[in-house]
Amino acid sequence: MRELLAATALLAGCALVAAPVAGADPGAADPLVLSVEDVRAIAGNADLTPGPLLDAPGGQHQFDAQYPSQCHAVFNQDVAFGPGFTDFRSVTFAGPADRAVTQAVAVYPDSRSARAALTTLGSALKACSDLQVPDLAVTTQVLDQDTFALCQAQCSTLYRAAGSALIGVNALRFGDSDRIATAVLQRISSRVPDA
Repeated sequence: MRELLAATALLAGCALVAAPVAGADPGAADPLVLSVEDVRAIAGNADLTPGPLLDAPGGQHQFDAQYPSQCHAVFNQDVAFGPGFTDFRSVTFAGPADRAVTQAVAVYPDSRSARAALTTLGSALKACSDLQVPDLAVTTQVLDQDTFALCQAQCSTLYRAAGSALIGVNALRFGDSDRIATAVLQRISSRVPDA
């Protein structure tokens, strides 16, 4: 089940900083998502290829009956990001050996809504961790007031409220997945207007 969690998870090291996207619409998620070239450079892996760009959160609800409701956000973007966002983008860049980087960005009407979504998500995932569900060995860490991590062997699923956006990043099956996830998260955050 540990591999299943790693394979389906949504989403401290190197920080690559970019300037905010000039003239970016503060209500648009699309300009915040990194290109495959950006993610290849961060991951040091030229073999990553892009999957489809999604404009609605997905889910793996086949696991809902198997796990308590507090854990549903581990497998389901639609649960993790909740209702109330005005724009959404997600894409996975995958490569050999099932390595993958997923980035998801939901834009809410304002920063208060984005922070409320992060608080709700963080509370649910902490409750899931506290339940110590068999075959679901996850813990959570609060990294700073805006960021928390869902951890297994590495803390490579990260969430951050930045401006009116809630960002989720997951790096999977790299030796330095936590560094890659952190760098992608930092780069996306630097693009958020008023972040």
